Amino acid sequence: MKNEDLEQYLSQAEQPVKDFMAEVLETLGKKVTKEEEPLIKLQYFGANIEIKLTSFEGVYELERHHINM
Repeated sequence: MKNEDLEQYLSQAEQPVKDFMAEVLETLGKKVTKEEEPLIKLQYFGANIEIKLTSFEGVYELERHHINM
């Protein structure tokens, strides 16, 4: 699946998926505020998955380690 397809799927997703994504962003945001690596590790159906925040428009960019709040 292409990234564009995934992004479109998320934009049209049901509320539980949107709630999950909001929780992920909130958790990553708290890690940025605490100056921790913005990374979440999950296990799902035997797969190990990492979700890493690389940027958040106007708030955070990984390369610069710059926080605007």
